[in-house]
Amino acid sequence: MEPLYIEPSEFTPRVFFDPENSVFEISGFSRPENTVGFYKPLIKWLEDYEDNVLAKNTNFNKSNLVLNLKLTYFNSASSKFLMDILMVFMKFHSKGNAVEINWYYDEDDDEIFESGEEISEMINFPFNFIPITPNS
Repeated sequence: MEPLYIEPSEFTPRVFFDPENSVFEISGFSRPENTVGFYKPLIKWLEDYEDNVLAKNTNFNKSNLVLNLKLTYFNSASSKFLMDILMVFMKFHSKGNAVEINWYYDEDDDEIFESGEEISEMINFPFNFIPITPNS
């Protein structure tokens, strides 16, 4: 399966879904003008990944999946789709795959950190909170 790469823009985050290494990353600023148009293809790609990659794993060879969220800002419309993406990963987890969610945040940005805590509690799944030092 081909990786999914989307260059960031002024309003949309960078996306890199790497099926070969089972690493999935969304980073940057998320305030797309067409939130559905931006995020629906990501969810579709993840569903295809489940059908074409994860479904072919045997019970003895489950995947270790890493989701890196490195968002500097996201609006409420984006947060709904982030939840949808996280629910796809929770489905992967419920089928026996190991899932690790890394929530990166600027160490001075309490709002992004607290958003991550709230989302982690909402989906009842622990995140790894990783502070980023400004200008590093």
